[in-house]
Amino acid sequence: MFGSMLRASALGFLAAALLAACGKGTPLTSGTATPPPPYVPSVTSEYPIPTGSSRPMGIVTTSVDNSLWFTESASSKLGNLQTNGKISTPEPLTPTKNAFPNQITSGPNGNLWFTETAIGKVGQITLLATPPIVTEFPLDATARPTALTLGSDGNMWVADPPQNKVWKVSQRGIVGPACGVGGQPNAIASGPDGALWFTEGASNRIGRLPLTGTAACGTLTEFPIPTKNAGLSSIVSAQDNALWFLERNSKKLGRMEVTGKVTNEYSLAPAIAPTSLIQGVDTNFYFSDPASNEIGRFVISTKKVTLYKIPTANSLPGTMTLGPDNQIYFVETGSDHIGQFKYFCC
Repeated sequence: MFGSMLRASALGFLAAALLAACGKGTPLTSGTATPPPPYVPSVTSEYPIPTGSSRPMGIVTTSVDNSLWFTESASSKLGNLQTNGKISTPEPLTPTKNAFPNQITSGPNGNLWFTETAIGKVGQITLLATPPIVTEFPLDATARPTALTLGSDGNMWVADPPQNKVWKVSQRGIVGPACGVGGQPNAIASGPDGALWFTEGASNRIGRLPLTGTAACGTLTEFPIPTKNAGLSSIVSAQDNALWFLERNSKKLGRMEVTGKVTNEYSLAPAIAPTSLIQGVDTNFYFSDPASNEIGRFVISTKKVTLYKIPTANSLPGTMTLGPDNQIYFVETGSDHIGQFKYFCC
């Protein structure tokens, strides 16, 4: 009996010790821990651009110093947002006055390229020079270049909607040829098959132009979109080796195989006019909706659409890019800010 009392005493002492370790008055429990709530995406920062009424249009991340560069269409300047959240004052670079710098993208060797819509030129930013240098290359007097992309052949390819052309520009600035296409090409991307893919706003088609590796243009193929008057805007080459594109008028997100087959058109309701598209590192798609002043998310697994408000009213969110932290950064054309949209935690 004495042994039983000792065992009971020892068990009581152990229980008391465990309770003390867990905190006074805290009961011992078992089971699975409650998972933390899912991260809620939001616009976490809006960085004001020094020049007022600048109307930023394009934005891109550079691998040279992991900063972001953006175009200012109204002030004809190029701005720089550093990783510490500071925008250079004044803006580091000023190309030709009234050039309307539009979209901007990365090229090889750390260089950036941008279109100058008002004067029919493309510009190159040599970031490895100190200070960085802007060089401008003319297409022709009637060209009105908008979007551009780095092709699989190492050249830059530039969409020219009014002339129904796609221009080739070498890394040394040699222009040509200008390949005739249709339907006013407005957005352009290098596809998973190495060809150029672009949306045709006027014909409701998506065009494919193979790169020949010679001075000759490849054979153009155009694929119709099932939804009439879709209002094609942005197009991206996605992680599933397909092309995904926005339909501004019909408020849809489309998917096209490299064969030209449209496999799906997903509704983006309640979006009003989805404009710019990007795929996050989480494989989901994000888009800007200037009409509703929101950033939208399309979850691939559930097909769910969620819209997130931008704090500044009438900001007119536009082009987006993945920053050095893989969060989304976007231009606010109406409010002269660069916004940061965090869609994953930490």
